[in-house]
Amino acid sequence: MPVFAVRSVDGQLGLVAARNRADAVERLDEFANFEGCPMRELPELMLLLDMNDEGQFTLEHLGEEMDVAIRTFAYPLVEKAFDNVLDQQEAGQRDAIDQKERTPTQKALIRRAVEAERDRVQRKQMAEPLTERGREVKRQLDLPTSLLRKQERRVARAVLKREEVPKDPRKRH
Repeated sequence: MPVFAVRSVDGQLGLVAARNRADAVERLDEFANFEGCPMRELPELMLLLDMNDEGQFTLEHLGEEMDVAIRTFAYPLVEKAFDNVLDQQEAGQRDAIDQKERTPTQKALIRRAVEAERDRVQRKQMAEPLTERGREVKRQLDLPTSLLRKQERRVARAVLKREEVPKDPRKRH
């Protein structure tokens, strides 16, 4: 099953295994409505989780290919800032790649990139539910349109099954 990365407008990133893009949005609705947000299928899923003393999972590492795919897709401004910091470190020292300490200027550069990322992504306009009731539910509950349209179709089928259709089409009304 493909794994999708979905970048929300507030900077969060949802990762989900799903059959397709619509399924990914519907599954991520457990956390928030990611409808209309940029999405990309990831080339791989590789995570290393650890458990802390309170029994909570913590993310220790991402696979290298996954890390690059996420950064270039979801956070290109931060990726560029990291590249600039690395370039500065390499220009200043031979063993700069091993250096974990960043200067205050470098930290500020990364901080500005993170702030810019939070405002960079805009939600695209998506199709609306088919019925006025569906649009009202969407406004109230902030559900993805695909979920609402499935429900609208289910209800319509149930109503149509209950309707008695005359055998002679001339006797309909």
